[in-house]
Amino acid sequence: MGEVTIKDIAEQTGVSYATVSRTLNHLSGVSPATRDKVLAAAEEMGYRPNIHARSLKTNKTNTIALILPDISNPFFADIAYTVDEYAFSCGYTTVLCNTNWNEEIEKTHLDQLQNQRVDGIIYKPAGKVPPDLSGISIPCVLISCIPGENENYIEIDNYKGGQIAADHLIDCGYHHFAFIGGSRNSQSNDFRIDGFRSKLRERGMNIDDDHILYGGFSVESGYKMAEKLLSAFPDADGIFCGNDVIALGVLQYLMEHNRHVPEEIGVVGFDDIMLAGLPQIQMTTIAQPRNQMGKLSAEMLIDMIDNKEIKKHHIMLEPELVVRRSTRK
Repeated sequence: MGEVTIKDIAEQTGVSYATVSRTLNHLSGVSPATRDKVLAAAEEMGYRPNIHARSLKTNKTNTIALILPDISNPFFADIAYTVDEYAFSCGYTTVLCNTNWNEEIEKTHLDQLQNQRVDGIIYKPAGKVPPDLSGISIPCVLISCIPGENENYIEIDNYKGGQIAADHLIDCGYHHFAFIGGSRNSQSNDFRIDGFRSKLRERGMNIDDDHILYGGFSVESGYKMAEKLLSAFPDADGIFCGNDVIALGVLQYLMEHNRHVPEEIGVVGFDDIMLAGLPQIQMTTIAQPRNQMGKLSAEMLIDMIDNKEIKKHHIMLEPELVVRRSTRK
Protein backbone atom coordinates (compact mmCIF):
# COMPACT_ATOMS: atom_id res chain seq x y z
CA MET A 1 0.00 0.00 0.00
CA GLY A 2 1.29 3.47 -0.87
CA GLU A 3 1.25 6.56 1.27
CA VAL A 4 -2.00 6.93 3.20
CA THR A 5 -3.84 10.16 2.36
CA ILE A 6 -6.67 12.13 3.91
CA LYS A 7 -8.89 10.84 1.10
CA ASP A 8 -8.09 7.22 2.11
CA ILE A 9 -9.09 7.94 5.72
CA ALA A 10 -12.29 9.64 4.58
CA GLU A 11 -13.27 6.58 2.48
CA GLN A 12 -12.38 4.18 5.30
CA THR A 13 -14.40 6.04 7.96
CA GLY A 14 -17.25 7.40 5.85
CA VAL A 15 -16.40 10.89 7.09
CA SER A 16 -16.08 13.84 4.72
CA TYR A 17 -12.65 14.91 3.47
CA ALA A 18 -13.07 18.33 5.12
CA THR A 19 -13.87 16.80 8.52
CA VAL A 20 -10.89 14.45 8.36
CA SER A 21 -8.69 17.40 7.45
CA ARG A 22 -10.02 19.48 10.35
CA THR A 23 -9.44 16.59 12.74
CA LEU A 24 -5.87 15.92 11.64
CA ASN A 25 -5.04 19.62 11.79
CA HIS A 26 -6.47 19.89 15.31
CA LEU A 27 -9.14 22.41 14.33
CA SER A 28 -12.48 22.94 16.06
CA GLY A 29 -15.90 22.01 14.72
CA VAL A 30 -15.52 18.22 14.99
CA SER A 31 -17.53 16.17 17.47
CA PRO A 32 -15.58 14.10 20.02
CA ALA A 33 -16.94 10.84 18.62
CA THR A 34 -15.97 11.71 15.04
CA ARG A 35 -12.55 12.96 16.15
CA ASP A 36 -11.87 9.68 17.98
CA LYS A 37 -13.02 7.67 14.97
CA VAL A 38 -10.80 9.56 12.53
CA LEU A 39 -7.72 9.50 14.77
CA ALA A 40 -8.10 5.77 15.40
CA ALA A 41 -8.36 5.08 11.66
CA ALA A 42 -5.38 7.32 10.91
CA GLU A 43 -3.24 5.45 13.43
CA GLU A 44 -4.42 2.02 12.23
CA MET A 45 -3.74 2.90 8.59
CA GLY A 46 -0.29 4.36 9.34
CA TYR A 47 -1.09 7.89 8.24
CA ARG A 48 1.82 10.34 8.25
CA PRO A 49 1.18 14.04 7.59
CA ASN A 50 2.87 15.53 4.54
CA ILE A 51 4.97 18.14 6.31
CA HIS A 52 6.15 19.74 3.07
CA ALA A 53 2.63 20.20 1.75
CA ARG A 54 1.43 21.52 5.09
CA SER A 55 4.31 24.01 5.29
CA LEU A 56 3.46 25.34 1.82
CA LYS A 57 -0.12 25.88 2.92
CA THR A 58 0.57 27.38 6.35
CA ASN A 59 3.95 28.98 5.55
CA LYS A 60 5.28 27.27 8.69
CA THR A 61 7.49 24.20 9.15
CA ASN A 62 7.59 23.95 12.96
CA THR A 63 11.36 23.73 12.64
CA ILE A 64 13.92 26.04 14.21
CA ALA A 65 17.69 26.14 13.67
CA LEU A 66 20.45 26.43 16.23
CA ILE A 67 23.85 27.61 14.95
CA LEU A 68 26.77 27.15 17.35
CA PRO A 69 30.53 27.64 16.92
CA ASP A 70 31.68 24.46 18.67
CA ILE A 71 29.25 21.73 19.66
CA SER A 72 32.12 19.74 21.21
CA ASN A 73 32.40 22.40 23.94
CA PRO A 74 30.20 21.24 26.85
CA PHE A 75 28.97 24.82 27.35
CA PHE A 76 27.38 24.93 23.90
CA ALA A 77 26.26 21.30 24.16
CA ASP A 78 24.28 22.20 27.29
CA ILE A 79 22.65 25.13 25.50
CA ALA A 80 21.76 22.87 22.56
CA TYR A 81 20.20 20.30 24.87
CA THR A 82 18.02 22.90 26.60
CA VAL A 83 16.95 24.60 23.35
CA ASP A 84 15.96 21.29 21.78
CA GLU A 85 14.13 20.13 24.93
CA TYR A 86 12.03 23.28 25.15
CA ALA A 87 11.41 23.47 21.39
CA PHE A 88 10.24 19.85 21.32
CA SER A 89 7.81 20.53 24.17
CA CYS A 90 6.31 23.27 21.98
CA GLY A 91 5.99 21.03 18.92
CA TYR A 92 9.14 22.20 17.14
CA THR A 93 12.05 20.24 15.70
CA THR A 94 15.56 21.66 16.07
CA VAL A 95 18.18 21.59 13.31
CA LEU A 96 21.73 21.89 14.72
CA CYS A 97 24.56 23.53 12.74
CA ASN A 98 28.22 23.79 13.76
CA THR A 99 30.46 26.58 12.39
CA ASN A 100 33.80 25.66 13.99
CA TRP A 101 34.30 29.41 14.68
CA ASN A 102 34.36 30.04 10.92
CA GLU A 103 32.39 33.06 9.69
CA GLU A 104 32.15 31.77 6.11
CA ILE A 105 30.61 28.50 7.31
CA GLU A 106 28.23 30.53 9.46
CA LYS A 107 27.12 32.62 6.47
CA THR A 108 26.55 29.47 4.40
CA HIS A 109 24.39 27.98 7.15
CA LEU A 110 22.31 31.16 7.39
CA ASP A 111 21.69 31.19 3.63
CA GLN A 112 20.82 27.49 3.45
CA LEU A 113 18.51 27.59 6.46
CA GLN A 114 16.43 30.33 4.90
CA ASN A 115 16.11 28.27 1.73
CA GLN A 116 15.01 25.30 3.83
CA ARG A 117 12.28 27.51 5.30
CA VAL A 118 12.97 27.09 9.00
CA ASP A 119 10.68 29.24 11.14
CA GLY A 120 13.44 30.92 13.14
CA ILE A 121 17.11 30.82 14.09
CA ILE A 122 19.04 30.91 17.36
CA TYR A 123 22.76 31.38 16.97
CA LYS A 124 26.05 32.33 18.54
CA PRO A 125 28.07 34.36 16.00
CA ALA A 126 31.53 33.05 15.16
CA GLY A 127 33.12 36.51 15.08
CA LYS A 128 33.05 39.80 16.96
CA VAL A 129 30.56 41.35 14.56
CA PRO A 130 27.57 39.21 13.60
CA PRO A 131 26.47 39.08 9.96
CA ASP A 132 24.01 41.68 8.74
CA LEU A 133 20.58 40.24 9.54
CA SER A 134 18.58 42.90 7.71
CA GLY A 135 18.07 40.55 4.75
CA ILE A 136 16.79 37.68 6.91
CA SER A 137 13.00 37.58 6.90
CA ILE A 138 12.55 35.11 9.78
CA PRO A 139 12.93 35.74 13.53
CA CYS A 140 16.46 35.45 14.95
CA VAL A 141 17.79 35.39 18.50
CA LEU A 142 21.50 35.75 19.22
CA ILE A 143 23.18 34.23 22.27
CA SER A 144 26.50 35.22 23.87
CA CYS A 145 26.61 38.32 21.70
CA ILE A 146 25.60 41.99 21.89
CA PRO A 147 24.83 42.93 18.28
CA GLY A 148 23.02 46.20 18.85
CA GLU A 149 19.57 47.54 19.60
CA ASN A 150 17.97 46.22 16.41
CA GLU A 151 18.53 42.54 17.17
CA ASN A 152 17.21 40.17 19.81
CA TYR A 153 19.84 38.73 22.11
CA ILE A 154 20.61 36.97 25.37
CA GLU A 155 24.03 37.58 26.87
CA ILE A 156 26.03 37.17 30.07
CA ASP A 157 27.77 40.22 31.54
CA ASN A 158 31.26 39.16 30.42
CA TYR A 159 32.84 42.45 31.52
CA LYS A 160 31.59 41.92 35.06
CA GLY A 161 32.75 38.30 34.89
CA GLY A 162 36.29 39.50 34.16
CA GLN A 163 36.11 41.90 37.09
CA ILE A 164 34.97 39.11 39.40
CA ALA A 165 37.88 36.92 38.29
CA ALA A 166 40.39 39.72 39.00
CA ASP A 167 38.93 40.46 42.41
CA HIS A 168 39.12 36.80 43.37
CA LEU A 169 42.72 36.27 42.23
CA ILE A 170 43.84 39.42 44.08
CA ASP A 171 41.95 38.38 47.21
CA CYS A 172 43.69 34.99 47.04
CA GLY A 173 47.07 36.73 47.25
CA TYR A 174 48.33 36.30 43.68
CA HIS A 175 50.37 39.15 42.19
CA HIS A 176 51.51 38.38 38.62
CA PHE A 177 48.53 38.02 36.34
CA ALA A 178 47.97 36.53 32.90
CA PHE A 179 45.08 35.93 30.53
CA ILE A 180 44.86 32.97 28.15
CA GLY A 181 42.00 33.43 25.71
CA GLY A 182 40.56 31.79 22.65
CA SER A 183 40.27 33.49 19.28
CA ARG A 184 41.26 37.16 19.01
CA ASN A 185 38.07 37.51 16.98
CA SER A 186 35.84 36.86 19.99
CA GLN A 187 33.59 39.53 21.43
CA SER A 188 33.22 37.58 24.69
CA ASN A 189 37.01 37.40 25.13
CA ASP A 190 37.28 41.15 24.62
CA PHE A 191 34.74 41.94 27.32
CA ARG A 192 36.30 39.44 29.75
CA ILE A 193 39.85 40.76 29.43
CA ASP A 194 38.62 44.39 29.50
CA GLY A 195 36.78 43.74 32.76
CA PHE A 196 39.79 41.90 34.16
CA ARG A 197 42.13 44.77 33.28
CA SER A 198 39.82 47.43 34.70
CA LYS A 199 39.49 45.72 38.07
CA LEU A 200 43.26 45.14 38.32
CA ARG A 201 43.85 48.85 37.68
CA GLU A 202 41.16 49.80 40.16
CA ARG A 203 42.97 47.80 42.83
CA GLY A 204 46.44 49.06 41.99
CA MET A 205 47.54 46.03 39.98
CA ASN A 206 48.23 45.51 36.28
CA ILE A 207 48.60 42.91 33.55
CA ASP A 208 51.32 43.35 30.93
CA ASP A 209 50.37 43.01 27.27
CA ASP A 210 52.81 40.15 26.82
CA HIS A 211 50.97 38.25 29.56
CA ILE A 212 47.85 38.19 27.36
CA LEU A 213 47.83 35.24 24.95
CA TYR A 214 45.31 34.02 22.38
CA GLY A 215 44.93 30.66 20.69
CA GLY A 216 41.81 28.57 20.29
CA PHE A 217 38.93 27.56 22.53
CA SER A 218 40.36 24.10 23.18
CA VAL A 219 42.25 22.01 25.71
CA GLU A 220 45.17 21.72 23.29
CA SER A 221 45.41 25.48 22.89
CA GLY A 222 45.24 26.03 26.65
CA TYR A 223 48.12 23.60 27.12
CA LYS A 224 50.29 25.25 24.43
CA MET A 225 49.55 28.78 25.64
CA ALA A 226 50.40 27.82 29.24
CA GLU A 227 53.70 26.40 28.02
CA LYS A 228 54.43 29.57 26.06
CA LEU A 229 53.45 31.86 28.93
CA LEU A 230 55.34 30.10 31.71
CA SER A 231 58.44 29.46 29.61
CA ALA A 232 58.79 33.21 29.13
CA PHE A 233 57.28 34.37 32.44
CA PRO A 234 57.69 31.66 35.08
CA ASP A 235 56.62 34.03 37.86
CA ALA A 236 53.03 34.34 36.50
CA ASP A 237 50.86 33.11 39.36
CA GLY A 238 47.27 34.21 38.65
CA ILE A 239 45.90 32.91 35.34
CA PHE A 240 42.45 33.86 34.06
CA CYS A 241 41.25 31.74 31.12
CA GLY A 242 38.79 32.63 28.36
CA ASN A 243 36.73 29.53 29.10
CA ASP A 244 36.83 26.30 31.11
CA VAL A 245 38.04 24.18 28.20
CA ILE A 246 41.14 26.38 27.85
CA ALA A 247 41.62 26.21 31.63
CA LEU A 248 41.57 22.41 31.49
CA GLY A 249 44.55 22.54 29.14
CA VAL A 250 46.34 24.99 31.45
CA LEU A 251 45.76 22.73 34.45
CA GLN A 252 47.04 19.73 32.50
CA TYR A 253 50.26 21.57 31.65
CA LEU A 254 50.76 22.68 35.25
CA MET A 255 50.22 19.16 36.58
CA GLU A 256 52.64 17.62 34.07
CA HIS A 257 55.34 20.18 34.94
CA ASN A 258 54.98 19.95 38.71
CA ARG A 259 53.65 23.48 39.17
CA HIS A 260 51.53 23.33 42.30
CA VAL A 261 47.91 24.51 42.06
CA PRO A 262 46.70 26.52 43.94
CA GLU A 263 49.70 27.12 46.23
CA GLU A 264 52.04 28.26 43.46
CA ILE A 265 49.62 29.22 40.69
CA GLY A 266 45.91 29.97 40.73
CA VAL A 267 43.67 29.29 37.72
CA VAL A 268 40.19 30.68 37.04
CA GLY A 269 38.05 29.47 34.15
CA PHE A 270 34.81 30.75 32.65
CA ASP A 271 31.49 28.91 32.01
CA ASP A 272 31.29 26.30 34.83
CA ILE A 273 30.92 23.29 32.56
CA MET A 274 30.21 19.95 34.23
CA LEU A 275 33.88 18.86 33.99
CA ALA A 276 34.97 21.83 36.12
CA GLY A 277 33.24 20.39 39.16
CA LEU A 278 34.59 16.85 38.95
CA PRO A 279 36.44 15.76 42.13
CA GLN A 280 39.78 15.34 40.35
CA ILE A 281 39.56 18.80 38.73
CA GLN A 282 37.68 21.16 41.08
CA MET A 283 38.27 24.28 38.99
CA THR A 284 37.40 27.76 40.22
CA THR A 285 35.38 29.43 37.48
CA ILE A 286 32.93 32.16 36.52
CA ALA A 287 29.58 30.44 35.98
CA GLN A 288 27.25 31.22 33.10
CA PRO A 289 23.59 30.16 33.51
CA ARG A 290 23.78 28.17 30.26
CA ASN A 291 20.55 26.20 30.77
CA GLN A 292 18.71 29.44 31.43
CA MET A 293 20.27 30.95 28.31
CA GLY A 294 19.11 28.01 26.22
CA LYS A 295 15.56 28.01 27.53
CA LEU A 296 15.14 31.78 27.37
CA SER A 297 16.41 31.93 23.80
CA ALA A 298 14.02 29.16 22.71
CA GLU A 299 11.09 30.78 24.55
CA MET A 300 11.89 34.13 22.97
CA LEU A 301 12.17 32.72 19.45
CA ILE A 302 9.03 30.59 19.57
CA ASP A 303 7.04 33.48 21.04
CA MET A 304 8.20 35.64 18.12
CA ILE A 305 7.23 32.91 15.63
CA ASP A 306 3.83 32.06 17.11
CA ASN A 307 2.73 35.56 18.06
CA LYS A 308 4.51 37.58 15.37
CA GLU A 309 6.11 39.52 18.22
CA ILE A 310 7.88 42.65 17.02
CA LYS A 311 9.17 43.97 20.37
CA LYS A 312 12.94 43.71 20.72
CA HIS A 313 14.23 41.46 23.48
CA HIS A 314 17.54 42.33 25.17
CA ILE A 315 18.42 40.13 28.15
CA MET A 316 21.64 40.46 30.17
CA LEU A 317 22.29 37.70 32.71
CA GLU A 318 24.63 37.83 35.70
CA PRO A 319 27.83 35.79 36.08
CA GLU A 320 28.67 34.11 39.38
CA LEU A 321 31.96 33.12 40.99
CA VAL A 322 32.25 29.42 41.87
CA VAL A 323 35.26 28.85 44.14
CA ARG A 324 36.90 25.42 44.04
CA ARG A 325 40.41 24.09 44.55
CA SER A 326 42.30 25.70 41.64
CA THR A 327 42.63 28.92 43.68
CA ARG A 328 43.59 29.50 47.30
CA LYS A 329 40.79 30.05 49.77
